[in-house]
This record gives sequence, C-alpha cells and structure tokens, in this order.
Amino acid sequence: MRFDHRVTGTDAGAWSLWRRNLAATDLPALPLLVLVAHPDDETLGAGGLIATAAAAGAVVHVLIASDGEASHPQSATRTGAQLAAIRRTEAEAALRRLAPSAVATFLALPDGRLAEQESALAGAVRDHLLGPCLLVSTWAGDGHPDHAACARAAAAACAGRSDVVHWQFPIWAWHWADPAAAPGRAFAEQRCVRLDLDPAARAAKTRAIACYPSQHEPLSDLPGDEAILPQDVLAHFRHDNEVFIAPAPATTDSYFDQLYASNVDPWGLTTRFYERRKRELLLAALPRERFAAAFEPGCATGLLTLPLAERCDTLLACDVADRALQECTARVRHLPHVQVERRRIPEQWPSGRFDLIVISEVGYYVTDPRELATAARQALTGDGVLIACHWRHEAADHPHTAAQVHDALGATLVRTVQHVEEDFLLDVWSRRGDSVARAEGIVS
Repeated sequence: MRFDHRVTGTDAGAWSLWRRNLAATDLPALPLLVLVAHPDDETLGAGGLIATAAAAGAVVHVLIASDGEASHPQSATRTGAQLAAIRRTEAEAALRRLAPSAVATFLALPDGRLAEQESALAGAVRDHLLGPCLLVSTWAGDGHPDHAACARAAAAACAGRSDVVHWQFPIWAWHWADPAAAPGRAFAEQRCVRLDLDPAARAAKTRAIACYPSQHEPLSDLPGDEAILPQDVLAHFRHDNEVFIAPAPATTDSYFDQLYASNVDPWGLTTRFYERRKRELLLAALPRERFAAAFEPGCATGLLTLPLAERCDTLLACDVADRALQECTARVRHLPHVQVERRRIPEQWPSGRFDLIVISEVGYYVTDPRELATAARQALTGDGVLIACHWRHEAADHPHTAAQVHDALGATLVRTVQHVEEDFLLDVWSRRGDSVARAEGIVS
C-alpha cells in the first residue's frame, strides 16, 4: 500500500461504527512486551493498552526499533541525529505518562530500513520473551515497511511459543483504509478485537500523545518541517478504545490453521528430544501390548499416530487443522487399518466404542474439559484404557491447566499410572484398575 500522510485520508468518524461493532476483549493477565518501529507508535496504537496493563500491575517493556531520525528527511533545521535525540526524549516522557514503571529499550536500528534488520529485531524480541507474555507490535499490513518488518520479526520470535500471544495494531491503515471499500477491507476484514479504555487510560494516552510535538507540530515554518501527524490523523487515536489484530482463540479451528500456516511443525514434534521422549514414555505406560480399537483425537502430524498404529487393530486419528491432517495422512498412508479424519472434539466425537483413547496435548484447548471427559468415558469399553498427557507450564493459549483436564478425565475411573514431571503430566485410567502383572496372571 502506497499512501501520502500529507493527503487528507479517511475521516475518523467513518471508523466509529465499525469499531463499536467489534468484539470487546479483556487484557490478558500477562507481562506486556511492545515492539514498535518508531517513537510514538507505541503511544498512538497501544498507549491505552500500556496504561491499562501497568495499572493492573503487569510488567511492561517497550522495544523501540529505531530513533525515528528519518521522520523529516528534508528538514533544513534538524539533522537526523538531532531528531533522534528529540524523539528519544519524547518517548521517555510519553512512557512516564502511560506507565511510570515501564522499561524502554532503544535498539537504534536505521529508520526506514528495518526490513534489512529483521533478524536483529527478532533476536531482540526473543531476548525479552522470558516466559508467558502478551507481545504487541505494529501491523504487518499497515502500509509502512518498518511497521511490517516489526510485525514479521515479532511473529518469527514467538513462532512455536504457545505461551506468547501476539497482537498487532494499525497506525496508518486508519488513514488510508476505508471500512466500506477496497482496499480498506484488507484491514477491516482482519480478526480484530476492541480494548475499551477507562477514563484514566484515556487521559494517560492523551497526555502521552502531547509529549510528541516533533510529530504533530511543525519543526519550523520552513518547507520540510511540516507536521507528520496532522490533526485529522491524530483524531484516529482519540477514541475511547483501541483496536488490535488478534489471533483466533485457541478454542477455535482457525487458531490451529494459523499456527500451521506459519510453521508445519509449530511445537517441534519432529525435532525436539523432549517430544520424542514424551511419546516413548506414553507408549511405555500403556498397560497392554495390543488393543482392538483406538481413538487419538488431536493427532497433529501423526508422530504419535504411527507407533500407536503398531499396537492397534484399528486406529481412528483426528484433528481440526487441515495441514496437520495432510501430514498425518501421508505418514500413515501405508497402514490400511488407520483412518484419519477432520473432527473437533468433543462436539464431533465419533460413534462406537474404543478400548484405547489417547488424549495428548489437546484437552486444555476444549471449551469444557468435563464434556470431553463425559464423551471419553461413554466411548470406553468395559476393559478400556484412557491415557492423557499434557504440558504443565503456564501457556497463554491454554484455557485450562493440565491438572484441571486430568481431574475431569479421571473422575469415576481408576488411575493405574501417574507420571509427574515439571514439564508434563501423564495419567492412565481404566474402569477396573487391573495391574499388568495381574492381567498376565503373574499375581492373582
């Protein structure tokens, strides 16, 4: 998208109804990391969010990629170095208004050339992703190459990180886009959410915007020193809400489609020893050498499906992500007793009974683990085995914990195996609770 900030763009009022019709969201209770291209991006696009997070006690860290030294390339009164110093001072003042405890890190990368620095940007973000986090960046489709570079770097840094939620926000799209006409729909049709701002957050944002006179006031009366953000553009940032392009919730199918679109192996199932060892422990915990009919919901790309198939007469594997199903189907294509289907559980639980049900790393994504547990118990044969394995660490996209899922699954069943590590929880249940030695007649 090419646009000219000096040309009158879409009136802020044209977006008002569209903004009000967006789904309102709460701010995740997570540390906040903000990556922006230039000083003032953080205040314009996410100042209310920063103020809200800080007021709630969240740790706030802002990474500012460039010093904004290229904002007035034709200025006759300020050099790039002078502009950089001015904008750093403005950013520090703005953040004091928004979140006095926030930490700002200036990366001092070249303004206007951030696309050449994406690896460095992604590395800086990774250095600050020390745990579960809400990562917020400028939007990839905003029409400014530096904004797009920050969005791509943020996405690369959190790829495969289930404990990081990545939101993006527009700056210039408000100006060049129109919610009712192309190319505005490229923005308006994104999955956007609205964060409503309380009076304190709005006031803090208003004060912070005022800390950037170099951007919304002329540097001088000379040509080349005109304001970058005239009042009609600033009007887009004076609403009582902020808008973010947010990923689909983890309880929706599109969430997993998005994961696989960016990485065919989003959890490192094929490369990590951790994952291989966990699969081997799960297989070793099975109390029988062979099963008649098994069901594996959430099969992903089939890394567990394949060894399960060696111990089952029939195996039904399912997932909701089309890319995962393609990979799994290719992996077991030579096994006629394995069927791979697209199903969402528990809503599309298959008919029939199973003497083995394997619920691995999928239970915390369902809306209600109790419904999942009911479906599993009803489908379990009298001598059936239910095994579950789930990540124990906090993850931003997990609506439920491993303990909550296993408590629901194990209700009314007898636990025969429990393996607890710092990283994951593994449980095996059956209706009777027979030991392997008793089943084989070693003990009576």
